[in-house]
Amino acid sequence: MEREWVRWVYLHRPAEADHWLIALTDGVTAVTVVVLLLLAAGVWIRRTYAPGVFWQALLALAITGIWVHLLKWIVRRGRPFTEMGDLEVLVRSGGYSFPSGHTAEVFTLVFVLWPYVKHPFLRALLAGWALLIAYTRVAFGVHYPTDLAGGILVAAFSAAGAKFLLKKFAAKKFEDQS
Repeated sequence: MEREWVRWVYLHRPAEADHWLIALTDGVTAVTVVVLLLLAAGVWIRRTYAPGVFWQALLALAITGIWVHLLKWIVRRGRPFTEMGDLEVLVRSGGYSFPSGHTAEVFTLVFVLWPYVKHPFLRALLAGWALLIAYTRVAFGVHYPTDLAGGILVAAFSAAGAKFLLKKFAAKKFEDQS
């Protein structure tokens, strides 16, 4: 069933937008780094965001990275383009498929930032960015839908775990700022 979903999404993706979607999905880590640098600059220069959000984002992304790599090693699920054989490789993706690291990374950042971003337009941008990244991973044949679900779950637990750890071990500082 999942293979049929991947094949359908792959065949019905807007191929004329492949160039832009590839740039978007390849730039996830760069955007994440830029967001972290902006958060750090805001903390250092103007104190516009609570320092807790920067540390929570950094810790949550580290937890996400550990869990993604650990789960990929444990599950060892092949990627759709290698298992299905009839999908053209559109983006370079090595290693295993489950969970989606791109999806986990972007959703981790969204889950951490969501409580601090109050403007509806900015929230829509965050949600749209995360959903578009997740879509590209299936549309390019590098992930199954359950890989995306796994990435989103890892992100949710990592964001919550980072907030919990910061509150527990840096309680006074973090509570004053969140």
